[in-house]
Amino acid sequence: MKKHAFITVFAALILLLGSVGTAQAEIIPAHGEGQIGLQAVVLCETLTLRQQPSASSKAVKTLRYGDRIIVQPETGGWAACFLTDSVDGGRAGWVNENYLAIDPAWYRTEGKTPVHAWNDADSPRVALLDENTTLPILKAEGAWLLVSLRGAAGWIYAPEARETGRRDGERFETTILLEGMEESVRYEHIVSAALGIEMDYDWENFERRSEGDRECFVSRYDDPVNPEDYLELRFRAGNADAIAAEIGAALSQTYDIVQQTLDLDRAGQCVCIHASAVKGQNITAERMQTVYIIPAANGCIVATAHCTAESSEGFGVRAGYMINTLALLDRAGE
Repeated sequence: MKKHAFITVFAALILLLGSVGTAQAEIIPAHGEGQIGLQAVVLCETLTLRQQPSASSKAVKTLRYGDRIIVQPETGGWAACFLTDSVDGGRAGWVNENYLAIDPAWYRTEGKTPVHAWNDADSPRVALLDENTTLPILKAEGAWLLVSLRGAAGWIYAPEARETGRRDGERFETTILLEGMEESVRYEHIVSAALGIEMDYDWENFERRSEGDRECFVSRYDDPVNPEDYLELRFRAGNADAIAAEIGAALSQTYDIVQQTLDLDRAGQCVCIHASAVKGQNITAERMQTVYIIPAANGCIVATAHCTAESSEGFGVRAGYMINTLALLDRAGE
C-alpha cells in the first residue's frame, strides 16, 4: 500500500509508550492486514468522518490527531473507516486518506534522539525526542527516517535500526503491535541463497519448511499436513509489473481485490494485492490471500500469505511483520 508520506499538512503522530524491557532503537514493522483492513493513524489536528466518500457528505464524527482506526482504501482518495478491527464492528463512514498514515512502520528511540531539518547530521535540529518514544515512519532514505511534528518536519538518523548484520540462524527478541498492544516475539534470521533474500521469522508461531527455491512458514497451530495458514515465498523470473498484473487477474476471478503500493522497510517498494472479499458479495472470504510482488534482479520475489478469516488477525498480522523484515541479496548462480 502506498504510504502517505508526502501529505500537504506536515503533521504526524508521536505516541509515548511505556518502557518494555531494555530500551533499544528499533523499527517495528507495519501492522499488516487485520481482520477487517489496515491500521491507520490520523495525522491532522481534526479529521471529519463522513457518511459517504465526499467532502460535501454529512459529518458522522470528528477524529483527532493520533487516533488509530482501521481502513479499507478505495479509489478517489477516500477510505472506508472502521473504528474496530472486529467483524462485528461495521463500517463507521469514510475519511480522506491524504490525512492518514496508512499501515506505517514505527520507530522506537533509544535515549535522547535529535530530529534534523533534513537528512544531514549538520543540518539544524528541530526537535529532541525522549527515550522510548515510538512514532510512525513516513519515509526512509538509507539510514535516515522522515518523521513529522506539529508545525515542523524532520529526519532521524537511525543506522543501527536498519542494518542488523545478523547471521543465518541467529535468534533474537523484539516487539510487534497486535490489536494496538505490544507483544514480544522471538525471531530467527534466515538467509536463502536460492531466493536471494534474508528475513526474520517468528519461530515460536511458525514452522519453517525450505524446499529448494521455495520458503514456506506454516502456523504451528494449523494442520501440519494440509495447512490453511501459511506464508510462502518464491522467486519468479520476468517483469514484476507484468507478474503483478497476472496475479491480480487470476485472483479477481474469485475475489474483489485491492491493489496497493507498499514501501517495505528493507526491500523497498512492492505491489501488494489483498484478496479478502468474496467477488461481488461484499463479504469476507472464508480463505484469504495477501500477495506481495517485490522487484528483484532479473525477476521478483512473490510472497503470499494464505489464511482463514478466523486467523487473519493473528497469523495474517504476524506474516505481514515478517515480510517487512525481508531484504534482497544476490541469488545463487547470478
